[in-house]
Amino acid sequence: MKRWFLSQLRVWPCGVALVLCCLVVISSALPLLAAGAPEDDKMTVTADRVEYNSQTRIVRADGHVRATGRDTVIVADHLEANLDAQEVMASGNVTLTQSGTTTVGNAGLLRGEKVVKGSLLRYNLRTAVGHFEQASGQVGFWHVSGETIDLSPEKDVATGASITSCDPDHPLYKVTAKRIEIVPNDHFTAYNASLWVAGIRVVTLPSYTATARGRSGPSVGYNTLDGAYLEYANSFPLGSWRDEYRIRLATTTGLSAENIISQRFDDHIWRLALGRTQVYDFNLNLVNVDRYALDLEYDSKKIPGWPIGYQVEAHAGSYGEPATGVTTTRVEAIATVGTDTFVLSPGLYFSASGRFHYDIYGTGQQRTVIEGQTALVASLSPKASTYLSYTNVGVNGSTPFIFDSYTPISSLTYGFFYTFGGFVQIAGTTVTYDFPSNQTTLGLYLSMNITPTTLFNISGYYNTTTQQISEVDYALNIRCDCATFGIVYRTYPQSPGSNNFLFMVQFNALGPNSTF
Repeated sequence: MKRWFLSQLRVWPCGVALVLCCLVVISSALPLLAAGAPEDDKMTVTADRVEYNSQTRIVRADGHVRATGRDTVIVADHLEANLDAQEVMASGNVTLTQSGTTTVGNAGLLRGEKVVKGSLLRYNLRTAVGHFEQASGQVGFWHVSGETIDLSPEKDVATGASITSCDPDHPLYKVTAKRIEIVPNDHFTAYNASLWVAGIRVVTLPSYTATARGRSGPSVGYNTLDGAYLEYANSFPLGSWRDEYRIRLATTTGLSAENIISQRFDDHIWRLALGRTQVYDFNLNLVNVDRYALDLEYDSKKIPGWPIGYQVEAHAGSYGEPATGVTTTRVEAIATVGTDTFVLSPGLYFSASGRFHYDIYGTGQQRTVIEGQTALVASLSPKASTYLSYTNVGVNGSTPFIFDSYTPISSLTYGFFYTFGGFVQIAGTTVTYDFPSNQTTLGLYLSMNITPTTLFNISGYYNTTTQQISEVDYALNIRCDCATFGIVYRTYPQSPGSNNFLFMVQFNALGPNSTF
């Protein structure tokens, strides 16, 4: 096998070039070298047979060809390359592998690794722009196939294509479209798109966008609040804004929908929220809320010269709570502050945070909530850690709703956790003393890996003062290809009527934690 080391600039004297060419004929292991080329424009070619024309600066290679340059590797049966232009033409079992950290001109960093195979490739190593025919491969965490795939640093475009993050040979869930534009590990938009689940066409849309933030697509499940439900979510650009919507059909609560229009500016984001959303109240119970509100959230900032950060937000609109039948306006301002993490000694850390709420309701009620927490964390070993924290919640005034209610708290908690890393992943215990009630609660937590794709968690709480088990929670999470099955069962031994159950099947075929 011959190995050629080639570069962009043509600076050799003719005599040196002639001598080196002769040496290449004599010794197949000797590379052809050029001095003075920028490091980024160097390309290495190996193959069973290599021909190089020093006048035209064109190299031809056949048999087990491998070309590398700019964190890109091209493997093919045949390859031709123009060294001055950095243009490559490859054919026959072509595979392109591209890392996710390559800087290309002024285009910035390439997003995500690409491994694409096809019958024919035209590619420029300098610009990272290329054209594949009859191609398929992994672009970030999405598997894409198409009649053609055009590659570029900003985005990739596939025509006559399909996309999924399932097993590409037997996809549980996929999207087919005439044209798909992909920003690896960020989002894709499919035009004239069809969604397929288990080989059945579910819906056809003019445009379909999925992003890599949150969850995506259809899901089915059950919870104590809604009963059995079917949900679908999507999003799309609305000029410089983004529109996200969610539609849910449930056996208990019927048909509901939520629409959020948002736009990010330099250091803040505006959101217009319309429809029904679900939130967890102070006691972690699921609650439906109908809201027609405007939200403003600023990014977290540091106080100059101080080891303290702050963040502010405001919410205003009309809120309705189906469980209580209460509907009224609410204006809320929230300010959050937090310290840096201070290293008191090797393995010993301290931090503190606080949160201030001020609410005005259309009923005439007003309320102030002040939360504060301090924590001291010690790393005892690479697998063991312990902490001591104090939490205080003060409430002045009242709210007409359940979903934003708070209970005053003053408690001290000690915790210890150990990471095993085998069948038992994590085990831990907590002891909490509540000052207002003078009661102590013992908590136990256990996380187990049943299989590499199945995780089971159990947690329980025992009140040592009343000598009663107050709560036991069970959670099972199963990942099967591109679908996740989640089951949570929360029990209250002293009040079985409050037990609640949640089950959800989430299709993750459009990327892990993706949303529409």
